[in-house]
Amino acid sequence: MANLIYGTPEFYKEGFSDYLADIDADNPATGENLLKGFYLAIEDWFEYHDKQAREYAALRKRVRQTLGM
Repeated sequence: MANLIYGTPEFYKEGFSDYLADIDADNPATGENLLKGFYLAIEDWFEYHDKQAREYAALRKRVRQTLGM
């Protein structure tokens, strides 16, 4: 990933290429595991952001109550 600018399509292409290189016709479970891992990552990040959003909502509610809004 030398000389790649973070966040560009080319940067992510290199990262995805590393994972895609693991696909093995003699071991089809690898491809399935790649997809499952991707799904688990999405779920984890969703849960994290959902929890954060709920915490912000609780803080907003407290601030509004304190300020009488």
